[in-house]
Amino acid sequence: MDGTNYENDVLVFSPRRHAGRSGRGPDSLSKRIKVLMAVLSFTLISSLIALRVVGALYVSKAEQLDLLKVQQSNISRACAEGWVFHGGKCYFFSNVLIKWTQSRDQCVSMGGHLVIINSQEEQNFLVSSIVYDHWIGLNDLETEGQWLWVDNTPLNETGVEFWYKRTNEKSEPDNWMGDNPLGENCANINVEWDKMWVDSSCEYDARFVCESISAN
Repeated sequence: MDGTNYENDVLVFSPRRHAGRSGRGPDSLSKRIKVLMAVLSFTLISSLIALRVVGALYVSKAEQLDLLKVQQSNISRACAEGWVFHGGKCYFFSNVLIKWTQSRDQCVSMGGHLVIINSQEEQNFLVSSIVYDHWIGLNDLETEGQWLWVDNTPLNETGVEFWYKRTNEKSEPDNWMGDNPLGENCANINVEWDKMWVDSSCEYDARFVCESISAN
């Protein structure tokens, strides 16, 4: 031994080490609490913002739903009961099977007329709405081959495209006389022929489509 008092060294240095640790403890805990509080505050604020955004979206969707209900209500009032609104017009799709002239008269009695098809869009709408043959307001009863609508306007070039086309035989209208010696003088949208137009005997029983102007 060199006579150095190690015990005194321990007594001198140990309190300092302990004093150092105890001095840092409260500060470190305080900092952790502050960080935790900051994180919680940020989380709370973010949650409140998210709730406000969700609330605003909910109100917007609710307003859109209310507007849609109003629009649907207006549409339903635009057409008589049993009629379908489309493109500013009202359409009635019958379930009864009657002859073309009876269909024409029935539509008039209901405040409309057999449908007059003026565009590809209207043709598409009708085609998508039927699953059976339906009379339309087209005929050549007065003069064979001169097709007129029920309002006496002639068939235009757009309508000509809707007749059923055959590859190796005569396309529609073909005025076939197999069922009626008077030929085929009334037109219908025919499901068997790809929902295109065909001429048929006016005595044929089929459903029909009426058209009228919307009230709105």
